Amino acid sequence: MLLFYFTSAHANDGAFYAKGNQLIPILEKTISLQKEILTIKKIDNEWIDVTVYYELFNPGKAKTILVGFEAESPSGDVDGTPVNGRHPYMQDFTVNLNNLILNYDVAIINDSSYLKTGQFNTLNKEEIEIASEDVNAVQFYYAYHFNATFKNGLNTIVHTYRYRISSSVEMVYDFSYILTAANRWANKQINDFTLILDLGDYETFYVDKTFFKSQKDWLINGIAKVLDIKSNPERLLNNDALKFHIQKGDLHFNAKNFHPNGELNVFAFQYFNFESETDFAFPIYFQEQHSATTEFELKALQNLPYARRGCVFNDPKMQAYFEQQEWYLANPSYIPNKDQLTEEEKKWLELFEENKEEEEEEY
Repeated sequence: MLLFYFTSAHANDGAFYAKGNQLIPILEKTISLQKEILTIKKIDNEWIDVTVYYELFNPGKAKTILVGFEAESPSGDVDGTPVNGRHPYMQDFTVNLNNLILNYDVAIINDSSYLKTGQFNTLNKEEIEIASEDVNAVQFYYAYHFNATFKNGLNTIVHTYRYRISSSVEMVYDFSYILTAANRWANKQINDFTLILDLGDYETFYVDKTFFKSQKDWLINGIAKVLDIKSNPERLLNNDALKFHIQKGDLHFNAKNFHPNGELNVFAFQYFNFESETDFAFPIYFQEQHSATTEFELKALQNLPYARRGCVFNDPKMQAYFEQQEWYLANPSYIPNKDQLTEEEKKWLELFEENKEEEEEEY
């Protein structure tokens, strides 16, 4: 019987690169956060692109305030040494206030005292070197900060950045975004909050129930299945969560007078049914470790790219098998076409074809 293994090794069980965060006002008590549209997009399973649109209201005269953005140091199987005094895995950091691009500085700090004092106690070169001796566990974090002049009335900010996506032996990706920092504005909430979560088509992932109650809080802009999952720390599920099987589209969350009391946590396991005990599990992506113990399971693996697109199979046994999979969404109008698959999926099919040719040569 054939057995395939494709592995992605992580020496220290995982690599944490960064997490997303809000813009935080320092020593500010009058400017309120009226509206926020947060768009999070996964790029090539390597990057998270963040775009945030803010509407802030200044009830008084024009004023200049200090605004900060915190970024944790990388840890795990990753080199966390700063690059040119900045976070090594964060790129394209921009802030546009009222159509004016703002300059910013980056402070490397070891505490959050600046939140109360407005002063950045920046580490010197020697202190940074000492804190970076273990490149897998750097002992500081970054504060991107800038002065922003808010005119009287409504002000708009468009904020962007990109950071490397974290992963581990169990998870293909794992990222979070700090929502509670928005409570630091004068109104202690976001009057109108929208989150757009775009992780791509043919995706399966979890979202912890940390800032929402049920799947009714989400709008699916496309085709998907949603399951309620109970917490199970033994299976790395520390919170109740929603499990999304996205065939096509993205997710939208909207709330009025939003006072977040939890953060956004999104993660995808290496296998579709990681939280359950099974003899055979389909891999989420085609380069990850998997095993098959029967010829039928091998055939199912070979058909996985088509099944994810909703293919209705002529083989009754194969069709019945995929209908038992919680992620399967039948699409009778889909016609299998290898040319329309991704390069990764084509390589996946070639592996099976090459192995079949080798087997025939042996006989």
